[in-house]
Amino acid sequence: MKDVYVVGGALHPAGRHYDKNIDDLAAAVLDKAIADAQADIEALFLASSTAELGNKQQLLGVYVLESLGLDKIPVFRIENGDGSGGAAVVAAYHALRAGEYNCVAVVGVDKPNDVLSNQQQDIYATTLDTHFERYFGFTPLSYAALMAKMYLKKYEYKYEDLARWAVLMHAHGAGNPYAYFRRPVKLEDAVNSEVVSEPLRLYDVGPLADGAAAAVLCNNKKKDGPRILSVTTSTNAVGFNARNEYDVLYSLEEAARSALKKAGVTPRDIAAAEVHDSFSIFGALALEGLGIVKRGGALAALREGDLPVNLSGGFKARGNILGATGVYQVVELAWQLMGREFKRVEGNYGVVHSMGGVDRVSTVIVVGL
Repeated sequence: MKDVYVVGGALHPAGRHYDKNIDDLAAAVLDKAIADAQADIEALFLASSTAELGNKQQLLGVYVLESLGLDKIPVFRIENGDGSGGAAVVAAYHALRAGEYNCVAVVGVDKPNDVLSNQQQDIYATTLDTHFERYFGFTPLSYAALMAKMYLKKYEYKYEDLARWAVLMHAHGAGNPYAYFRRPVKLEDAVNSEVVSEPLRLYDVGPLADGAAAAVLCNNKKKDGPRILSVTTSTNAVGFNARNEYDVLYSLEEAARSALKKAGVTPRDIAAAEVHDSFSIFGALALEGLGIVKRGGALAALREGDLPVNLSGGFKARGNILGATGVYQVVELAWQLMGREFKRVEGNYGVVHSMGGVDRVSTVIVVGL
């Protein structure tokens, strides 16, 4: 089995890009990533969660390649909800490990702002069970609020403790040139923001953003770049109403145990983590699921000081680019380890957590120099 390296990458600034089509965003980052890698790609793995529902476009990868004049390259369309980007990296990784290809590109792209906000939320809710959850009005936000309420009560935290997550994310996002929001916020701003679903407030929600990211992966080290040490994807097939505990990300815990073991890395070795925090409570639970802090200890750790988590600003500041996010995270983490675009982290190992739905599927990707 061959080793897999991240040899090139490109990010499009997250935001509202009404002047570009979804294929324009994807083609732009793919072109830059190929130039960055100085390598020819043999396949394209494309991740998106809204291309068909929101942008009315199938065969997106083919049209992206066409716009760049790339012909006879196989395309694989990956959909795993907002965990699509991580799933696409996993698929590409296994193809390279097996020797099917030498170099491939992974592109994540979503453009939710092409539709109205009520349509955005309806599309986002399709990650829930259409017949037994979405039909009765449940949304990812309502589930996140329930999880937050139970967590705060169980571990005797105040809402102010959870609000610190948004403050940290904005502090990190201020240094990310690709972030949607590049300004710090005060704790009182988060605490006093509008309630969206008790106890969650406006600053607990990552804004939906248009964007695209591309990574070129190769199984021969063509240039300096970190190695993907392991990948694992796990699912949680237990309905929300039947779970033993509502404040645990079970799919993440299983994926993290497996990925870290395969990589020979412990949670203490992790110098940086990019985790799924579409809602602030998910970010806190992700730290616990990865084993970086013990169960119930995330907000206490947050209260004590800065944490090397989501140096990109996470979903809250970088923006929630839905199915593209996992590819953003891999490129961001690679650059953090290399000291490119971000300050070099003190350590050689990092981890990505990409999640689809409300703990329905989690991918963990361990990266090291």
